[in-house]
Amino acid sequence: MAANMKKSDNLAFQAGIISRMIKMYGCTRDADLAKHLGVQKGAVSNYRNGRRKIPLTLVCKVAAETGATLDWLLTGKTAAPAPVLNIQATEQVKTFHRDFTCDHYVPIRLLRDEIAAGSPSEIREQDIEGYCLMAADRACMPGNADQYTCCRVRGDSMYPVLADGDIVAIDHSQRDPRRLHKKMVAFRYDGGATVKWLSHIRKGTVLGIPENKAAIESALCLTGDEIGDSIIGRVVWWWARR
Repeated sequence: MAANMKKSDNLAFQAGIISRMIKMYGCTRDADLAKHLGVQKGAVSNYRNGRRKIPLTLVCKVAAETGATLDWLLTGKTAAPAPVLNIQATEQVKTFHRDFTCDHYVPIRLLRDEIAAGSPSEIREQDIEGYCLMAADRACMPGNADQYTCCRVRGDSMYPVLADGDIVAIDHSQRDPRRLHKKMVAFRYDGGATVKWLSHIRKGTVLGIPENKAAIESALCLTGDEIGDSIIGRVVWWWARR
């Protein structure tokens, strides 16, 4: 029964994505969508029926070409957008009239060291490059500003979601693996730090999985007490350079 439910959920998930893609392109047929996606006609039917997994690269392509958000294409729901990003050298808050709709801003530390989207790299929390200025409202940034850290990304194990040079914001208050299943998480591992999708497969075991399957060798497997020590926090926003 559990396996059947999972299959049913997957069918509904993929069918929903295809329906939203068709809506964004104004198509009426799978064949028309296939032309926009650059795939064979039968591929769209295979995606819809769950015979093949929809590549995230295609979802990103639709988002880039139509202006739809990834959240909406994948789930049909729109999540709170990442705050507009401004980086400044000092902690003193400046005013950005055009870029913000909020009257109050707080500075979030931007670390000089990069966090790896691949093999873990060293992060020195005391070495600060500057500050990311965030709109201080509950929709964008619940909690205290001190619980967040921003880092630049190095590597391509999370591509196409994250690319080299993108910036991520980490919420250190979100560290419970049961609540982070299928969320993007920053891990402390092997003397460094890295970003992966967290998979809480059972009590006492957590996996850190890269988005880029070509980088599967960078996957993590954590057990027992090392789970709590290794989870830095949830990646709550990211900003792409492209």
